[in-house]
Amino acid sequence: MPYSTLGRVGFSAKKLRFIVRNYLGGAFMEREGLSYIIAKNITELRRAHGLTQAALAEKLDYSDKSVSKWERAEGLPDIICLKRIADLFGVTVDYLLREEHYPEEVSAAGLTLVEKKKSYATNKLAVVLISVVGIWLLAAATYFITLLCGCPLPLIFVIALPVTALLCVIFNSLWGYEKLGFVAVTAVVWSSLLLVCYILRKYDPWLLMLLGIPATVVVWLASRVKVKLPDDCDAE
Repeated sequence: MPYSTLGRVGFSAKKLRFIVRNYLGGAFMEREGLSYIIAKNITELRRAHGLTQAALAEKLDYSDKSVSKWERAEGLPDIICLKRIADLFGVTVDYLLREEHYPEEVSAAGLTLVEKKKSYATNKLAVVLISVVGIWLLAAATYFITLLCGCPLPLIFVIALPVTALLCVIFNSLWGYEKLGFVAVTAVVWSSLLLVCYILRKYDPWLLMLLGIPATVVVWLASRVKVKLPDDCDAE
């Protein structure tokens, strides 16, 4: 049917293309074209969520090579995997299959991302606070017991300092906050020196605290070292 006839019945080439793509796509779209659309959507959602290909693969129980193939349009995830990807990113399977998205869909996907990030950050902060409070409650309880026994040990609180700092280093290594890592390791250095000086205080060893200065410099230099990941694993 010529375009002039289409125009007389209220259709334009753009409208016809929209109908074919969004409502009749399953009948007209070739597999290769669908692969590129899914690849584009998965890549955009992964990057928006700050995930590497390896991290996404781990969440889906697939290899990073599979994710890489999907994003290069060299393969298609099965329907079950598509559903898992959609649930993970807070969208529908239909969203992954379409090239064009409504603004409210994009906003909803972004809102889901913000909510997940806020919830995850809140949970991590709660874990850290509970752990730190637990250490100091244990130290206080132990000191109270020694106080009741007539031999108070204030050393317990000094020990709690490097233990707390070490705990922060462990959590930071799990969650990867680069700036906080330097602070946490430095705190371990200084609190450990303080503990040693307190234990040896009758020998007046306080000059040992000066060792914290070069140690801090070493920690700072080590924190500036960057390890470059393979291109395939970088979140672009």
